[in-house]
Amino acid sequence: MLIPDHETEIDYLNCQVISQTVVELVQDNRTRALTVGIHGDWGAGKSSILKMIESKLESDEEVAVLWFNGWTFEGFDDAKTVLIENTITELCRQRSTVGKVKEKAKKLLRRVNWLKVAKRASGVTYNILTGLPSPDQFEIALGALRKVAQDVKNVNASEIPSKIEEIESLLKPAEDGENLPETIHKFREEFQDLLKEAKISQLVVLIDDLDRCLPETAVQTLEAIRLFLFVPKTAFVIGADEAMIEYAVRQHFPDLPVASGPLPYARNYLEKLIQIPFRIPALGAQETRTYVQLLLVQSIVGEDHVGFGKLLEKAKNSLEKPWLGKGLLQTDVQEVDENKKDELNSAFVLAQQIAPILAEGTKGNPRQIKRFLNALLVRQVIAKARGFGDQIKQPVLAKLMLAERFQPDFYEHISMCAMSAGDGKVGELLALEASGQSKKIKKGSKSTSKRSSDKEQPPDHEGAKWLRRDWLKRWFQIEPKLSMEDLRPYVFVARDKRLLTSASVQGGLEALLFKLCGSNLEIRGAESEVRALSSADAGVIFHGLRERVLSAGDFSVEPNGIVGLAIVAKHHPQLQNELVALLESFDPKILGPWVVKGWNEAVTDMQARRKLITVMRVWGAQDENKFLKTAAVSAIKTLQGKGS
Repeated sequence: MLIPDHETEIDYLNCQVISQTVVELVQDNRTRALTVGIHGDWGAGKSSILKMIESKLESDEEVAVLWFNGWTFEGFDDAKTVLIENTITELCRQRSTVGKVKEKAKKLLRRVNWLKVAKRASGVTYNILTGLPSPDQFEIALGALRKVAQDVKNVNASEIPSKIEEIESLLKPAEDGENLPETIHKFREEFQDLLKEAKISQLVVLIDDLDRCLPETAVQTLEAIRLFLFVPKTAFVIGADEAMIEYAVRQHFPDLPVASGPLPYARNYLEKLIQIPFRIPALGAQETRTYVQLLLVQSIVGEDHVGFGKLLEKAKNSLEKPWLGKGLLQTDVQEVDENKKDELNSAFVLAQQIAPILAEGTKGNPRQIKRFLNALLVRQVIAKARGFGDQIKQPVLAKLMLAERFQPDFYEHISMCAMSAGDGKVGELLALEASGQSKKIKKGSKSTSKRSSDKEQPPDHEGAKWLRRDWLKRWFQIEPKLSMEDLRPYVFVARDKRLLTSASVQGGLEALLFKLCGSNLEIRGAESEVRALSSADAGVIFHGLRERVLSAGDFSVEPNGIVGLAIVAKHHPQLQNELVALLESFDPKILGPWVVKGWNEAVTDMQARRKLITVMRVWGAQDENKFLKTAAVSAIKTLQGKGS
């Protein structure tokens, strides 16, 4: 039974403390406008806390609770109007039979439609207008565009006068005689009137997955709250990673200085939008141990089991003061189900063994812990299906998977040693596991392996290398010891990457592919995963990204996925020629200057670099795309300076 990897109302981590505090805060401030932030890394449990808040507030008939997932609407429309439209529509659905809610909602939605028209008239100007709705800035924007029409060369200027007319039309009255600033003011008044008509004491909007959105979408969603919806009797609870939102703000306002005063501008901006932040703490070793025990027990008996419910309550009590180190007792786990006592006991022992180092490796992230345990369970199932399940010991598999997950180069080393050994045993591990955390390996340590090449195993260069890593020192001390185990079945079951790393289990290739099509921050964060890919998996990722790039159609701007391709090629040089071949296949007439940037680090293979320079020279010699011509000539000098 796999462990569900999605938001839940079941509280495994004693998060009810945060959710209950937020509920009380919202209820105590019903007449005010309020914004609350639930902050934490991806997978920290933000969505689950929002679900708990929703569950507690829904029982109050005077409160309307709406759920908005920004990521769901990514790319469909302007983020500002999507949030506004969704809020009005959902409120109307919940209160459709009350008074004149439908009529007032329709009037507000007409204003939203007018805002959409204004957005389409000029994206840049509309952003300026809605962010800083001043008539003086309208005129500044118009003057800047007129200057562009007069001065810019090598651009089709015939379209600019019509654009200016479109932008000027925003200054003209709308159908009801209002310009854009007046529309914003009227919208807020009528939105308050709608809340009054709906006969609710408070509107609570729960916003989830904002940190998964593109920077522009994230900032526009926050601005929509402040500009249009931030009125008395409204509360917005926003689940998002602070670092991602600050990154989005920096991308949205790239010309602002880094800081003014004690805090960076991005943090000041975020604190202006979110009044009260709650930070979800990472799990420590004791909390991770309890969490792993609960997840493993749940996988054995199911979350609806009466015994599991009692264990969950005991766990919550122990998590109230985790520094005391009480945790769950072995007898607590065994008592969950007398008929499954042996399985439950094994789960307890496994949690005790792997929790400390799993907490360190995952940085206490609940989602990463779930994915590790799911991968463990799936590998056992695969081994059983292939007929060698009886050769797989769960503690041994778990220990190896820790190394595979957090020290991939070391795992590859012992895997190769195991597969090349006649009995699958790695004699080198005997001396390494015998070493204390602060002790060095004594020369002359002997392996008791029955291998024909059984000799003394002094700490050679490789052994010394591994012992310099504190993480591995702790790993060597984890039970069970592996030096006398035949590791070939474990290595073999780990080779089936497609099954073991599906999106629902370990993030998988599809999840990595998604990250490499995301923001620059997401791509940089995934670089270590790319580096650890096997050659076969790197090829799968590369070809998937190439298909996404080619499907873009418009290459005047940088296509989604191209930066990810560069990262894959950088760490897997065998793919660099294919990358250059992709660039060569593009029609120069439709290429933007982006195509010549960023290849110094990605293309290091000399043959591929020479081929890239040849492609650049072709672009530099053509005359149909002046921008590309100039950019390519400049890029060639940079590439040649790299040593080609």
